[in-house]
Amino acid sequence: MKLTDLFQANGNGASGHSKTYEVVTAIVEDVKDPAGLGRVKVNFPWLAEDDDAVVLSKDKKETRAHSYWARIATPMAGKKRGLWFIPEVGEEVLVAFEHGNIDKPIILGGLWNKDDPPFLPMDGDGKNDVRAIYTRSGHKIVLNDSDDKPSIEIIDKTGDNRIFIDSEKNAIEIKCKGNLTIDVGGDIMITAKGKIDLKADKDVTVDTKGKLTQKATGNAAIESSGGSFSAKASTGASVDGGTKAEVKGAMVSVNGSGITEVKGGMVKIN
Repeated sequence: MKLTDLFQANGNGASGHSKTYEVVTAIVEDVKDPAGLGRVKVNFPWLAEDDDAVVLSKDKKETRAHSYWARIATPMAGKKRGLWFIPEVGEEVLVAFEHGNIDKPIILGGLWNKDDPPFLPMDGDGKNDVRAIYTRSGHKIVLNDSDDKPSIEIIDKTGDNRIFIDSEKNAIEIKCKGNLTIDVGGDIMITAKGKIDLKADKDVTVDTKGKLTQKATGNAAIESSGGSFSAKASTGASVDGGTKAEVKGAMVSVNGSGITEVKGGMVKIN
């Protein structure tokens, strides 16, 4: 029995015609589109419960109520652009047919059911504040439109790596368990109207092929609480205290391999 005959036998399509203008449910069977056009093949389990109920393929070898390769309707599609959301094998989908031709199925979208329920509970108060994408492995993008907790959240499957935009507090939080790399081809500018804190459990290295400039309108302090402090330059070093410069230590050594000069309006050595 052909697929067209099964549709007519089940009340789909006008008598004597191989067309149906109804939408039907199906189960995704195959996503390995040989033409690479983002199509899937579906099975109509309600149409043929027996494995030998229908032969569909041109070579007469398939023995289930499979469709031909079905295109997927998406909000955006074009040459090398669009939204890429291919349904998974085993998922339930809703199918229509191009101009009623059952040999040209189109996937309109996916369907939840009691065996494959939604990943989020329904909003009990009916506000419908959340929009979200959850992937098979557990990656998440959650958009929260609520009045009290508006936010955008991106979380990977481990839950350890996260970007959180808190619209209520106008704050952004980035967390990762491993390395965080920022690589840009131009300038980086960080401006804060409050404090900037840099903390590390291990070394901090600043390396530049140009000048290194540090300025402070208030006091500036460099402190090493657990080790030594050294400042080194290959051509010259200068310490300018404006009105006062002071060097203190239990032991202080001034050593010059060439001429050593100590100069001041008044010089006191005690």
